[in-house]
Amino acid sequence: MKKALIIPLAVALVILLAFATMNAYRVPSADVSFVEEEDRPATVATVEYEVSGLKCRGMARTFARQIQDLPGAVSFIAYTRTHTAIVEYDPAVTDPDAIREAFERPIVHEGKSDEVFKMVSVKPE
Repeated sequence: MKKALIIPLAVALVILLAFATMNAYRVPSADVSFVEEEDRPATVATVEYEVSGLKCRGMARTFARQIQDLPGAVSFIAYTRTHTAIVEYDPAVTDPDAIREAFERPIVHEGKSDEVFKMVSVKPE
């Protein structure tokens, strides 16, 4: 009877360990640099957004395309599990409001316009 309990207890322990450590390892869904290292501005600021619509790697790449042409955008990291986007930018060229406007603008696909991303919260660093 004791042997029959070992495997279920071990499985339960592994599951509990997984839940306890799931925030210990943040693996980005996307990590994109918009400028070459030698063109990186001397001063870079960071802003962190919680974004609805940022739910998979494909949407993280779409988000990157939304901001890639924004003057002053330096890099972007997405964590889709937490719906978080971290954007580095040149504060002399742009600001968090302009970045928000860029990623919230509607996406046009096959003649249809759709607002995909919406900021939930912002945390400037």
